[in-house]
Amino acid sequence: MTDVREYWRLSDLPFSGDPDPWFFAGTPQKSCLAKLTECLATRTRGVLIPSEPQCGTTTLLSHLATNAGVGDLATQFVMTHGTREATVASIVSQLARGLGIDHESVTGRRKIDCGEIERAMEFDARQQIHTVWLADGLSEAVWKVLKSLSHCNCFSIVVAAHDVRVTRLSMQVRQPCRTVALDRFTLDDTRDFIAQSIMRVGGRDALFHPRAVEQLHANSAGKVGVLTQFAASSLAIAAREGLEQVTPHAVQLTEFAARRATRAAA
Repeated sequence: MTDVREYWRLSDLPFSGDPDPWFFAGTPQKSCLAKLTECLATRTRGVLIPSEPQCGTTTLLSHLATNAGVGDLATQFVMTHGTREATVASIVSQLARGLGIDHESVTGRRKIDCGEIERAMEFDARQQIHTVWLADGLSEAVWKVLKSLSHCNCFSIVVAAHDVRVTRLSMQVRQPCRTVALDRFTLDDTRDFIAQSIMRVGGRDALFHPRAVEQLHANSAGKVGVLTQFAASSLAIAAREGLEQVTPHAVQLTEFAARRATRAAA
């Protein structure tokens, strides 16, 4: 099996999908972050990002969570992952861990009590620190915890979910909420993403043929998660074929392989 890094003389795999401190800010990310900053700087109670799968909302929220403030507002970002399998206990545990309190004292009780969470938020508020709950996914468990905390005015919540209406979120937090979009990549975003991904691992400029990049953009429909998978596969296929760069043909082979995998899984 061809070693992709060795073949292309790269210091690392550019599209591995592993946790990485590098964050690509394309046009959609910059626009979304600017609008989120505007909302949170005024302590907007709730913000909904109506996200499509594979469009990069998890990465964007993870990047936002590394910030210590929004504008002139000191913030404590706390991120939760609300998968369908998540329980109230697991959501409370994630919140408690992010707030720096003993989450075992919360989750170890027979009945989940969000009082510890609320008191931690109130303590931060007295220190002029505003808590921002970043909810990656809005499962029933997240709804239940949010309902328990709805009377607490010491935090904002940013929700990334594809099947939620802003009116329901507004009703839950008892205040009007905002909607902020995270759009798909444009072709220029795709070009920049590919170029920067390759450059940061020591790759050469012409590693991807321009038409191959255009084809990757079309095949991924501008979804960064899909683009990452297709780009990684194309890079591996081009290496296996002994090519000098990733060509449109290599991208086409990647598309054929993806279709076969989809049919096999059906």
